[in-house]
Amino acid sequence: MTVEIGILFAVLTVMAYFFFTEKLPIDLTAFLGLAVLILAGFVTPSEAFTGFSSPAVITMLSIFFVSTALLITGLADFVGERLNTLIGGREVPLIIVIMVGAGVLSAFMNNIAATAVLLPAVASAARTSGIAPSRLFMPLSFGAILGGATTLVGTPPNILAADLLREKGMEPFGLFDFTPLGLMLLGVGVVYMVLFRRQLLPDRGRSEVAAPTRELFQAYQLQDNLFSVQIPEGSSLDGETLRDTRCGQALGLQVLSVLRGGQRKLVADPDTVLLGGDALLVQGEAAELENLIRVRGVAISEAQPGHLTRGGHLVDAMSVRILEDTGFVGKTLRDLRFRERFGALVVGIRRGDGVMRSELASVPLEAGDELLVVGSQVQLENVAIQGSAEITQLGGAVLEDLEGHLFELHVTDQSGLVGSTVAETRMAELVGLTILGIVRGADALYGMEPTERVQAGDHLLVTGEPDRIRNLLSLGDVELQRDVSQEWLQSQDVTLVEATLAPRSRAAGQTLGDLDFRERYGLRVLAIWREGHPLHGGLARLRLRVGDALLLQGPWNRIQLLGSDPDFVVLSASAAEPRRTKKAPAALAGLLIMVGMVVTGFQPIHVAAFVGATFVVLAGAISMEEAYRGVEWRAVFLVAAILPVGMAMERTGAAALISQTVTDVAGPFGPHAVLAGLFCLSSLLSQCLDGAPAVVLLTPVALGTAEQLGLSPYPI
Repeated sequence: MTVEIGILFAVLTVMAYFFFTEKLPIDLTAFLGLAVLILAGFVTPSEAFTGFSSPAVITMLSIFFVSTALLITGLADFVGERLNTLIGGREVPLIIVIMVGAGVLSAFMNNIAATAVLLPAVASAARTSGIAPSRLFMPLSFGAILGGATTLVGTPPNILAADLLREKGMEPFGLFDFTPLGLMLLGVGVVYMVLFRRQLLPDRGRSEVAAPTRELFQAYQLQDNLFSVQIPEGSSLDGETLRDTRCGQALGLQVLSVLRGGQRKLVADPDTVLLGGDALLVQGEAAELENLIRVRGVAISEAQPGHLTRGGHLVDAMSVRILEDTGFVGKTLRDLRFRERFGALVVGIRRGDGVMRSELASVPLEAGDELLVVGSQVQLENVAIQGSAEITQLGGAVLEDLEGHLFELHVTDQSGLVGSTVAETRMAELVGLTILGIVRGADALYGMEPTERVQAGDHLLVTGEPDRIRNLLSLGDVELQRDVSQEWLQSQDVTLVEATLAPRSRAAGQTLGDLDFRERYGLRVLAIWREGHPLHGGLARLRLRVGDALLLQGPWNRIQLLGSDPDFVVLSASAAEPRRTKKAPAALAGLLIMVGMVVTGFQPIHVAAFVGATFVVLAGAISMEEAYRGVEWRAVFLVAAILPVGMAMERTGAAALISQTVTDVAGPFGPHAVLAGLFCLSSLLSQCLDGAPAVVLLTPVALGTAEQLGLSPYPI
């Protein structure tokens, strides 16, 4: 092996690592690999970008155009709709028809588009048959993958293999050359699924035969997280808008609808005016909501740092900096059990130029953070001698930082806090305030135990950001009820639907807040289904994953807007983008033009596909904007950038080296052993790389091996 081959193998190994781990997008990995090959002299600048004009890339782009036309005109939907009419509720017929239907579509469409088209129909079949969706979605996926292997245009690796043969001056594969073997593979896949489905297909819960909304309501356990908040007559909220009341911010929930005089307003915008007697349908955690309601019955006023010395108690403060490589770094105050260990209270964390004052218990500490600690001198000394922090400031200067953030809560006889322990008030968790002490008559209790009980007339000395509790107190006397049903969530114009992230969705890894989901689509996310369980809390901060299902509420026109977004798949056929069925003949004609040109030998596949793509746009089946949106650009750029790697493999002798190794090892055992060896090698590479790079790397190897053994290259 030469130095050049060694360097090339090293570059390919690094690319394979990034392909496998996806630490970089796969198309960017291909771009970086191409850049290295150019700079290292493995390919010339004139050769480096020939992939972007290759027939394989032209064919892929054209097939995306045609498959988009089949989708938008409803021809693909027609196949999906026939599923429910051809099959009953038995699992075996469902699996067979789903896999065959997916295979037929993916033979002429992109695999992802074929799967997305059939998802609503398969979800409906699962619901009406009572079969777990997971037992049908996996056959759907495999049917689309295997069906793509039945024609030349069904999958990019087939297109690439044909184009690479053409570059070598050989007859490329025809449109249906893959069909006999592809049909055999699809048939074997169907039989395998039927025979071994009980052992292999996951069963993640079955759905009873029920109306879709009722089923979703129960499956996502919304009955445990939906409540009605009754606004009494004469309430201070009467005449206020939802925005002014800050109801969602105060109670930590979202308002879904307003019930007034038997009429429901399901799309409650921030400018909705509330009236006495209204009932608000809200979503939130039951226990959190009830605890928040208990906090009412207090009066808040600003306090001064000097109030810490009332009652003759000597209370001091200090600032300590977290040192590097100590036990504090990377842990939260809750992890450290700071209050239990030292008895002192952390009232702020200074990081950089800012001071954090709320939810301190859950903030991971970093080296250099300064903790603002309040307590007795003994308690502060305990903190200082631990060796994980150094004192940076003592006494009054630290207390001055509390000015503007120190408050007193006067507990009245009517407060739900009376009789609760300090721990049970959960003041920090619920409203972002930390209790420093209790002033009770002439006495002041500082550093009290969490088991100390709150009494009527107590003054709680607290620190933090008071906005949330002020908003809560401004709500007045609202009544919490739990008699909520799914009818509160829907009307003729508003409904519940499920949506999932599309494969390779750009939304994966982002939060709903990052996406501005509510503002962008006008839909509320009520819950997220992940790993067999519904999630209800903290949805705006949850990073989305492929496989997540989102339960959405909103008007039909907004749901249809989401259905047109390629990053999401709405699991309801009626929510899909309206189909241009009158142009279906044009889309079918474009497909037939392409097939006819190839079958008759009138034009090669890339020309035939290009003509078919041009026809569907010219005939009005799709617009150019829709065509561009339907292209999976990442796959196109990946193929274009990876093609020159094949040139480098041949030029350096790497392909010949691998071919000779395969021949030496498997050749003595006959051509079947060679086929088996190349099959295993390509399968291994396709697990680390995408299918297209594997074809580009191994085509020179396969051709060299065939030449050395005197075999036809086509079976290999």
